Amino acid sequence: MSVRPLALCILLVTLPLLMSFRLQPAAAEREALLYDVRAAFVTAREDVPALLVTETDRLVNDAILTTMRGRVLPRAILAIRVEHHKAVPALLGGKREATVTVEAVAVANGETIAEGTFTTSVFSLRREPLELLLAEKIAARIASEFRLTREGPVTLATALFAAP
Repeated sequence: MSVRPLALCILLVTLPLLMSFRLQPAAAEREALLYDVRAAFVTAREDVPALLVTETDRLVNDAILTTMRGRVLPRAILAIRVEHHKAVPALLGGKREATVTVEAVAVANGETIAEGTFTTSVFSLRREPLELLLAEKIAARIASEFRLTREGPVTLATALFAAP
């Protein structure tokens, strides 16, 4: 028997076994970081535009209100601080950059249970205020990290009584 047919047979037998093997996602580690976020507030220094602060606060709170959890999780409140905000000069359009710190504070005892900092920026050629775009990006990042989305199937009851 030659080597080629033997290698082909081994490959045909082992290939389905290798294709069925998959690593489990690291969801178990991320599940421990899920919280039932009840509220959020955004603060900043006086040099940060008020439009950025109010719009970020509104968008994050809207995401919190539309989130439904299917199981009991530790309750938390988010303290969001816009640490630095700067307008970066650009040849065309405009660019804004912000550094944001988010703390998750336990409702039960007031302790900080999670904290993180990220920097984000937006660029636009349009004339609309860039602070609105930056607020959307900040809120989307926070919603993504804390999974502030609707969980579970939409039923008639959730469709009728959900906030618009």
